[in-house]
Parts: sequence; structure tokens; C-alpha cells
Amino acid sequence: MNKRRIIWIELLRICACIGVIGIHVASQHFHDMPVNTSVWAVSNFYHGINRYAVACFVMISGGLYLDRKRTWNIKKLWTHSILPIAVAYIFWQVFYALYRSLTDEGLKFGTVAFFKRFLVMISDPYFHLWYLPMLIGLLIITPMLWEIVNSKNGKQWEEYMILLYLIFKILPYTVKVFPIPCKEHVMNVLNTVQPQMVTGFVGYYIAGHYLYQYGVSKKLEKLIYILGIVSISMGILFCYIRSQQKGTDIQDFYENYTLAAFFWGISVFLFFKNYVSKIKWNDKQEKRICFVGSCTFGIFLIHVLVRSLLHKAGIDSMMISNTFIAIPIVIALIFTLSFGAVVIIKKIPVLKKWIV
Repeated sequence: MNKRRIIWIELLRICACIGVIGIHVASQHFHDMPVNTSVWAVSNFYHGINRYAVACFVMISGGLYLDRKRTWNIKKLWTHSILPIAVAYIFWQVFYALYRSLTDEGLKFGTVAFFKRFLVMISDPYFHLWYLPMLIGLLIITPMLWEIVNSKNGKQWEEYMILLYLIFKILPYTVKVFPIPCKEHVMNVLNTVQPQMVTGFVGYYIAGHYLYQYGVSKKLEKLIYILGIVSISMGILFCYIRSQQKGTDIQDFYENYTLAAFFWGISVFLFFKNYVSKIKWNDKQEKRICFVGSCTFGIFLIHVLVRSLLHKAGIDSMMISNTFIAIPIVIALIFTLSFGAVVIIKKIPVLKKWIV
């Protein structure tokens, strides 16, 4: 039995990784297909139901890094936790900048235009790599958060901070996307206080620790499940309706800071904690789960490259006429190939420590 890793956490980590891939597969033709087509409607559906992924990733980190059993050493935090993430970010940022520059048919390698384009791409996080600087920001303030949530009144402080996060971050972002009367004035009132806590994800980070440490009552748990399912369903529906009205793709109703993503993410986290955790696994199964879980960071980093290469080979969410079936197939294929690539990289001494 693996004593250092918690199996339901590893399974949730794997599920969240699949969810991120699901978002990116669903988005392949989300912006270039007419919104009145079935392909777009299916993409919108998969785009929405996988929105638990980022919230769950952050909540997992919060649950583990803010655990009261941890002791924090600033030097160790920077050298063992932050530095590897920073190195991985720099490596993959440069890698993807070079890859995109080399595959741009309008650029010739070695020219001034190529070099300028390469530098521009390095300066701006590639579309999935934003998560790493955000996580670094959370880790930087983790020792301070740890002292707060593990103090004598830690539980009350967490409830207070989660409530503030819901009021000042989640609610204004959700209200912003609805066409309400006097919207500008309402938003001005809601944004009177704007506590931008590092990255905007600190509420999920603290919520993860709170749910991991204390959980919720059965009554509240049922309510959260209802809110999660209803809110994400309504988010998908509202995106579809608004997109038909505007004639362009809209995903505002289920993005990371909406009530839909908030309650949907918490619902998935609670389900794994309270139900998936009760599944019994033998030692061999636990070992395999933990190994796959340990590869999810690398899979997250490399899956965009795999997606791009498959797309160039004609394998994407529109490879067959039935997009509803095509998307899960492509998700599974990208996950499997990315996992295989990470397993190979993990056999290379230096690379396994710093880039996956």
C-alpha cells in the first residue's frame, strides 16, 4: 500500500487531467464552426462538463499544501516546490514558442522575423501554461495561508475567506455575463471592493483545504451536488442560447470564476472525497494509480503538443461525422500518447526531475 499518496486524490488528479484535455479537445473547432451546427453544440457540451478540472486541480493543491501535518521551511519551499515548477514552465514555454515558430509557414528559420516572433511567443504564456505561474503565486503565499487556516480559529477563518471569495470574485464574474438592467451600475457596486488575492484562485485553494480537512454536512453536500449539476447545466444552456443570439461562440457562463464552475468543481471534489475514497484497491492497483497520478503534471504539459500533432494528421474532434463520439476518442488517444511520452521522459535522469 502506498502510504505517501492518497488514492482518491490521485484518482481525482487523473480525472482532472482528463478534464483539461477534454476542454482543449472540445475547443478545437469551438471558435471556427458556425454556432448553429451540431458540431458546435456538442463542443459546447464537452467544454462545459469538463470545467471542474482547473478548480479540482487547485483544490487538490490546497488540500495537500495547507494540511496541518505539514511544516514549512521557506528555503525548502522555494527549492523543492517552486523551483521545479518554474524550470518546467520556462522549458515548455520556450519549447512551445520554438515549435509554433517552426511550424508557422510564413516564417523562415533564422530570419529576423522568425527571431522576433519567437521572442513574442516566449513573453506570453501558451494557452495552457498560465496554470504554472498561477500555482507558483499560490505556493509563495502558502506559508502565510497555512498559519491562518491551521490557527486556533482556522476553520472560522476559512469559512470567512471562502465566503469573501464567493461574494467578491465568483458572484461579480457571474453577474457580469448576464444582461441585467443597469448592469454597469450593478457591476460598479459589486466591484467597489476588489481584493485580487494573488491570482484569483486562492478561494479554490482554501476551499480545497476546508473540504479536505472538515468536509460538510450531508444536507449541505446534497445541496452542493444539486447546485453543481443545475448550475453547470444552465451554464452550458445559457452559452448555447447566447451564442445563437449573438451569432458567435460564447463560453462566459461556465468559465473558472462563474458560479457554475465553482459549484461543479466543488461537487466533483466532494464526490471523490466521500464516495470514490470508499472503493477498495489492492496494493498492485494502488501502485498503478499512484504512478499514473505522478505522471499527470507531465501529461498536462505535453498534451497540447500531442493534440497539435494529431490534428496535423487529421485526428481531431471532427475526424468522424459523429462529434459526440469523436471527442471522447480523441481525449483518450491524447491522454494515452501523452502518458506514454511522459513514461519515456521519466526514464531520462535529468529531464524526469525538471520538465515532467
